[in-house]
Amino acid sequence: MVEIIPKPAPKRPLWLEILFYLGITLIIIVIGAYFGLNYLYKKDTQNIKSLEEQISKVKTPKESALKQKLTEKKTKINDFSALLDGHRIDSNVFSFLGSICHPRVRFLSLNFSKSGEDFKIEIPGEAESYETLHQQLLILKAEKLIKEMKLSGISIGKEGKINFGLSLTLGPEIFKFK
Repeated sequence: MVEIIPKPAPKRPLWLEILFYLGITLIIIVIGAYFGLNYLYKKDTQNIKSLEEQISKVKTPKESALKQKLTEKKTKINDFSALLDGHRIDSNVFSFLGSICHPRVRFLSLNFSKSGEDFKIEIPGEAESYETLHQQLLILKAEKLIKEMKLSGISIGKEGKINFGLSLTLGPEIFKFK
């Protein structure tokens, strides 16, 4: 059967209507908060930029003078470091020779020359006996700073001492500033 009289539409429950309007209100508040916070963020960013510009204008003369002084000091320190790194300390040879010299061996003179990166030392000397000379050679062979060693001109002197010529090749590390 067909009904001719329309029936009234079923009413929605009250809680559903309240929830619907509450949801729409929350969406409007969230959209408004988004645009409001975005506006405040841009405004604060502009304020920060303007304050940074003002600070940089105030500090510029002092900072530039300070930076210039620091740059000068840095170049002086770097130049001095380069000088120290390239500087040879020849007096280290004497303490080195003193530390490796046998007590009964005497070095008579010292001839010093440089060949490439290495340094060559010619040392004539005298020892009390062949055994003492042998001990001196063992001491020299054990030394790691000596790259090469040559013994020459072995002879017996006037007083019975053994005369010899010694040629040592040393690396540049012995002459470095410590």
